[in-house]
Amino acid sequence: MYVNNSHKKHVFFRRVSTAGQDIITQEAADLPFREKLSGDEILIINEIATSANKKAINERPEMQRLISLVKDKKVHTIYAFDRTRLFRDFYEGMEFNDLRVKYNVQVIYTSVGNGNLPASDDPFVEGLLSMFSDIEGKNIARRSREARLRYPAKKFGYQKQKETKRFLHDSAKQEIVQQYFAALKEIHSLDCLYKIAKEYRKKFKKTDEQLISMATDPFYAGYDLERGTNKLNHVTPYISIEEFSQLQRAKGEFFKAFLERKKSLKVQNVYTPYCGYCRKPLIYKIEEESNSAYYSCPSKLHPKVNVSFLELARIIGCILSEIIQNFNAEKLIDHSINFYRAIKKQLEVEMVSIDQNLNGIIEELVLGSEDYSADWKQDPNYERKQLLKQEYHNCLQQIKENQNSLKKNKSVIKVIDQALINQSNMNPTMLCDMLINGIWIYGDNIQVDVFYFDYLHEMEKEIIFEGEDTA
Repeated sequence: MYVNNSHKKHVFFRRVSTAGQDIITQEAADLPFREKLSGDEILIINEIATSANKKAINERPEMQRLISLVKDKKVHTIYAFDRTRLFRDFYEGMEFNDLRVKYNVQVIYTSVGNGNLPASDDPFVEGLLSMFSDIEGKNIARRSREARLRYPAKKFGYQKQKETKRFLHDSAKQEIVQQYFAALKEIHSLDCLYKIAKEYRKKFKKTDEQLISMATDPFYAGYDLERGTNKLNHVTPYISIEEFSQLQRAKGEFFKAFLERKKSLKVQNVYTPYCGYCRKPLIYKIEEESNSAYYSCPSKLHPKVNVSFLELARIIGCILSEIIQNFNAEKLIDHSINFYRAIKKQLEVEMVSIDQNLNGIIEELVLGSEDYSADWKQDPNYERKQLLKQEYHNCLQQIKENQNSLKKNKSVIKVIDQALINQSNMNPTMLCDMLINGIWIYGDNIQVDVFYFDYLHEMEKEIIFEGEDTA
């Protein structure tokens, strides 16, 4: 198919990982190429503050825009400083290279020197070059992370001197940070850690995760332990490295259990109950100290709405159990049998009609022919007879196929029946999404709206569970 290249654009793609980085170098490198083109041939795409190491292709809107333009056959040539400006990930880079080759799009790298080889249509060569780019990107990410560990942009409890790059105690926070580490040394149980977290969460205005991160960060001891034991001479420590190491050995299990408990409480938020009064979704809240969670409505315009996760889960479990007990597998099987019989009856009527037509045609062929030496296979009745025989065979085949389907249905229905029982124990959330239409919480009761369907055997339209019924 002919494509008018005059409608295609020369796309100049530039990328910087952070907002503070300068894009001028890339602009200067592609200037000689832009000067050879008219303004209406040029399209510039600048991807600012986007790390190709940290963000996948579907998280980069400007790259998605470029890919869409290529697929729409609107790109003649792509200009980029080097391969790293387009992709860091090897697999994403190879997919993009296949795409641009498929749509006959050229790629020109504008960087001069530095071993920057031109784009190749050979997938093996381009694969090697993309692999080197991927390795380089990972090394850059590793070095950047190491630099941030040793010279972070900011660190709670510290003041950073720009001239000397030294980290000194922040006089406004020094005492409270020292108190925090002193308190951590005294914890003897998980409950004790929760109390400390509750106190310093407000004082530091930090999340629990950030508090534990501080407790396990060797920076506060003036060390970097990422790759060996490296003393940070530019950091004024809050505790000694010996005290820090002892803290991790003695209290590390508490820190780990603290985070795991909170994580487990967060992931159990799988239901979406609504307030029965204002009809808004309830807010899920966690109480780490008691290892519990609950749903509540913040509105003060109606009676208080509050239900614990465990209570709600038990009620939903009771309802799912009620549905499963009333699931009428036999009715579903009977439905399949009746459906099969109706189809079979219709096909048998068609077969009787076909059989009668066949007998009539055979009589005409045998008794009506005056010249037996003639080629009777050329008779139009003979061709019609063959077609009717094929129709008769098709009807038999359909009856057989439906009979096999009925057998499979019976097996599948039994599997469904057992699967409902298994899933109610293993994955009640999935069944809840399938069988429950809505959950409404009131001050003293919970209303659950169930998707009612034909195969619920005599299930009550309204079921009331008392408190002890869900225990």
